[in-house]
Amino acid sequence: MKKLVDKFGRVLDYLRFSVTDRCNLNCVYCNPRDNKLNLLKDHEMLSNAESLRLIGIFVKHFEFRKIRFTGGEPLAGKNIVNLIAELKPLHESYGLDIGITTNGTLLKAHLDSLKQSGVTKLNISLDSLDKDKFCKITGKDKFESVMDAVLLAEEIGFQPLKINCVVMKGINDDEILEFVDFVKNRNINIRFIEYMPFSGNKWCEGKFISYMEIKDIIEKKFRLIAFGENNSEVANNYHIAGYKGIVSFISSISNHFCDGCNRLRITSEGSLKLCLFSPKYQDLDMKNYLRTDSFSDTEIAEIIEHKVQDKVLMHPDISELLKLEKNNMLSIGG
Repeated sequence: MKKLVDKFGRVLDYLRFSVTDRCNLNCVYCNPRDNKLNLLKDHEMLSNAESLRLIGIFVKHFEFRKIRFTGGEPLAGKNIVNLIAELKPLHESYGLDIGITTNGTLLKAHLDSLKQSGVTKLNISLDSLDKDKFCKITGKDKFESVMDAVLLAEEIGFQPLKINCVVMKGINDDEILEFVDFVKNRNINIRFIEYMPFSGNKWCEGKFISYMEIKDIIEKKFRLIAFGENNSEVANNYHIAGYKGIVSFISSISNHFCDGCNRLRITSEGSLKLCLFSPKYQDLDMKNYLRTDSFSDTEIAEIIEHKVQDKVLMHPDISELLKLEKNNMLSIGG
């Protein structure tokens, strides 16, 4: 077993695994209603057995210990709960840190089983605390379902429970302080995420608000105390002075964190993606190797090790990101 290291000396040990490109919401920053997608057929995605084998290769050959399942909406896939349950022996043998990022609409019924299967980290996307605005952002009337899941997840002990909020100027930036008020007395981490350009989401500078602007708004009312600096951490984390809650900022656009990147991604179609913003033609289709008997786990590990040397030092600037095609968050998995 050895560390997986790219040509810039970054140790890669965190796998983000998209299990489906299906989602039951149409969020304006990810999957607008007029963004026509060709969804994958079941056979075009990895089976549970293939997924478990691939995760096992990363865990056993390269000491990956952090696995996060994403989508699309991971709970909209047919087998995610079973997949995580089947991962339990690997989790017990290697002490994995298993997380899931979800829009929360289908979460409430699965919270107990996910916790029993070893999920310790839970991120719930919630971009508004106002029901009407939630409907406008997501295209669906699912606000109560998400809020019920947030409150139940907190009650049964997911800690720290994280809420992901993509902030867009003129849409939900007027709720920044409301979110802080919501989490300040709870064991909840509100994470404000900069609005990022992806295929079909009609990104424009007029809707962009930087993490420093968001932070300035918060600091007019609350004192924030930085903690937990980690070179591979995507978020800048802060305690709210005098309160339990945590505020974080993810500055993918205004202040990227590429130097400390420790992530690889498996897309919903089973491709290895080196960067959230790498063009699709640079992805490596892992199905080719998993679906033939001629490749052993060791040989697949060698292929992965060779491929990660193509990982770039940092993602392109906005002008280049806006040119990317087939770079949809649903299939990449965020």
